[in-house]
Amino acid sequence: MKHILFITLSVFCIALLTACGGQTNETKNTVEKNVIQNDKGETTNMDNLSPLNNTREQYKMKSDMAKLDFSEIDLEVSFGEQKEYEAEINYDNSGFIGGQVDDEINNEHLRGKAAFDSIYTKVKNVTISKDTNKRDVIDQILKSFDLPADYIQFDLEIILNDGTELEYLDLK
Repeated sequence: MKHILFITLSVFCIALLTACGGQTNETKNTVEKNVIQNDKGETTNMDNLSPLNNTREQYKMKSDMAKLDFSEIDLEVSFGEQKEYEAEINYDNSGFIGGQVDDEINNEHLRGKAAFDSIYTKVKNVTISKDTNKRDVIDQILKSFDLPADYIQFDLEIILNDGTELEYLDLK
């Protein structure tokens, strides 16, 4: 009887150790899969690319956006030497708000709430309406984002709170 109990207990322990050992490797692989490296050697945490679904954060971001003249912004500014600055705040298909910043000038790449916060602090004092002069819009955006005026291409797309879509494109 002791012999059967010993064999059964041994098999159970081996199965338990095998199951636990596999879980550790799976967790490690998941973490490694969520970090990518681009061809320039920059790393991005893929977890930050998923839509923000934290209700409290979403409420705060939507509340902040309601204070602005617009509900979405997409900015792309190209400079010489293949440098670009891109920033956007938008809503995904499920209604979650998020942000993205790809700043090749300062080598800063943000996603999600960090990107939203970065962009919001820059645009909270920007005033844009249907009647705002194109040059005034460009000057406001360049100043608020602390970007040089020697751009090659300036492209700004915004959606005003009333749903009006505006685009400002300037090539030098």
